[in-house]
Amino acid sequence: MRGPTPTPAAPSVRLARLLALTPLLATPVATPTSARAQAALDTAAIERVLRQEMRATRSPGVAIAVVRRGRVVYQKGFGVASVETGEPVTATTLFRIGSTTKMVTGLTAALLAHEGKLRLDAPLASYARGLSSSLGRLTLDQLLTHRAGMINEASGAGPHDDAALATRVRGWGREHVFGPANDVYSYSGPGYWLAGYAIEQAGGAFYADIVRAKVLAPLGMTRSTFRPLEAMTWPLAQDHRVRDTTATVLRPFTDDVTTWASGSLFSSASELARLTIAIMNGGRVDGAQALPDAAVALMTQPRAPIPGGEGCRYAYGLSACVRGGVRTLSHYGFRVGSGSVVTMAPDSQAAVIVLANRNGGILAGTAAAVMAQLVGEAGADVRARPDSAAPRAVGSAERFVGAYANGPDTLHVLARSGGLAYRYGADESPARLDGADAIVVLDAKGAVVQRFMLVAGTATRQPYLHDGLNAFARVGRPVAPRAAPEPPARPATP
Repeated sequence: MRGPTPTPAAPSVRLARLLALTPLLATPVATPTSARAQAALDTAAIERVLRQEMRATRSPGVAIAVVRRGRVVYQKGFGVASVETGEPVTATTLFRIGSTTKMVTGLTAALLAHEGKLRLDAPLASYARGLSSSLGRLTLDQLLTHRAGMINEASGAGPHDDAALATRVRGWGREHVFGPANDVYSYSGPGYWLAGYAIEQAGGAFYADIVRAKVLAPLGMTRSTFRPLEAMTWPLAQDHRVRDTTATVLRPFTDDVTTWASGSLFSSASELARLTIAIMNGGRVDGAQALPDAAVALMTQPRAPIPGGEGCRYAYGLSACVRGGVRTLSHYGFRVGSGSVVTMAPDSQAAVIVLANRNGGILAGTAAAVMAQLVGEAGADVRARPDSAAPRAVGSAERFVGAYANGPDTLHVLARSGGLAYRYGADESPARLDGADAIVVLDAKGAVVQRFMLVAGTATRQPYLHDGLNAFARVGRPVAPRAAPEPPARPATP
């Protein structure tokens, strides 16, 4: 069914979105048993799961790297970088990693704050020029934790000139804000685009150049880049679209410089392993202090409660969770032709990186199988469960009825004889209560396809319909559908 954000429940994109909810923590927790920490990595078992998932998802190529006790213990490529050339994938092949890029943006902002070049809690207008009043009052802390009340929208094709980012965000106004800041967690790609502009303004250079100088170069990530014309000079996995059972190279290559800060870094499993080692080890890699420990701690501190996630909070570009005594830091990313999963367990210095070159390529099963070996089943648990620290849910069927909006996306929950209905655009589906604080949307066979919670804003107490990723503010009672179908909304891309 059409909708802005499927509930993270089953494999594919719905399960993949949960990887953003499977990550870090603040309080000390138990580390894995010594027996598990010392046990040999069963690479044969990992490869069986990986190859099965490759076949199931029709992914042309995959790269994986595993970090254990702070060092890379396994890295390998599978399949091809292009179905046309047959070039093999290796651990050093570059992939576009999608929203996993956000951890790099968050780390860069934390480094600039550590250097005194910006204050994360200061209004953007105090150092970033040309913003509307609606955006100038926001802070980087709010943007980086998805608490700025900004809308979500997809990235796509656009300009390639670095200066285009400033031009774009300076033209935004109230239409990019759907609710007050600090009221509710709601994932926003545009929020990170705006954060990229703030980084430019504070750092005195273009976003991509600042990230290279502050993060990539110090960590020895020499091939990682935002620039397609640079990425293509290295072995590069081509983006693919899979339809039915056929994978084809995606043409033309989709790029937009204004969206780089949200999800457009090119990197490899090998180089992302260096990033995870530095994050888990207080900025140290190869025995040297590559980044300030204080900046890494600032970036990884759990901050914004994520509705629907058990004990999960969003840090700066990372989800932070604890489950079964295992503390994890994680993010996933997907684009129209690629996908990535990065999960870390800092207390045991363990991590897994899985990259794929197909649309929405999230190999969640492979990542979970690796983490189960490294830290146990609790570290591989990606099920969403209520977070007691999240905004308190409000219930009853009648209270769900209404119209809810996040930018161009408007959802309707309607009262129908015998129950509820959910409408998105011209499509209407049956819905029912799922306990007192949530509803589920059903397909024609009665199977659950989406789940929404009704949560109250932290400051305003106004109701939001929330799918665990995006919040939709109540804007009124539902209205009759238009005579002609509404144009399909652009999908929200993490």
